[in-house]
Amino acid sequence: MDFRILQKILSKERLKPYLAKHSNNKHKAIQHYKSNIKISEAFYSPIAVLEVGLRNNIDHQLQTKYSIKEWFDHPEFIKIISSFQLDRIQEARTNILREKKSLTSGKIIAELSFGFWTSLFDQRFERTLWKELRFAFPRCPKNIRQRRTISKKLNGIRKLRNRIFHHEPISWNFNALQNYRNEIYEGIDWLNSDLTTFFNDIFNLDITLRKERTSIT
Repeated sequence: MDFRILQKILSKERLKPYLAKHSNNKHKAIQHYKSNIKISEAFYSPIAVLEVGLRNNIDHQLQTKYSIKEWFDHPEFIKIISSFQLDRIQEARTNILREKKSLTSGKIIAELSFGFWTSLFDQRFERTLWKELRFAFPRCPKNIRQRRTISKKLNGIRKLRNRIFHHEPISWNFNALQNYRNEIYEGIDWLNSDLTTFFNDIFNLDITLRKERTSIT
């Protein structure tokens, strides 16, 4: 395919970093661009397992804390959260109603953004939610199961997730990708030690990283 046509379709701005990385070698730049897509795709599966497992473990802990399925409507929860969390809950309701679906607690939980869930580990919730939310990670060693540790890990993964979901480049540093891989797999293990084994048949991140390494370096 003619590079000028490809550049027009994908945009000069999007391809510029890849060209710069490979000294304006168009072939290598395109191979890197393709590898970035493959690597992003490979990250999707473990991130999806972590995200779904995280929100359901948190949901369970907050149902227990407030003794109600709709803990997000509990006056005590509403009192301690910020406008950010309130807005995310309202957005979830709006999206569900727009699709003409019933406003069940399960649908609201599923609709809430990853940013909402990670924000519940912010410092402001140290004294109000952390006591319960720490048990969302039953496999996390007690000596490192601290709010700041969990918050840092989840926010790092959230930033990677958002770049992937917005089709941004993530593959400039192979060691950084390996670190992200380790952070995500460790987070999954903290939720439940059997999850990685159970989903092993769809987790192809290690294979993809090895295969695409030469194209991104």
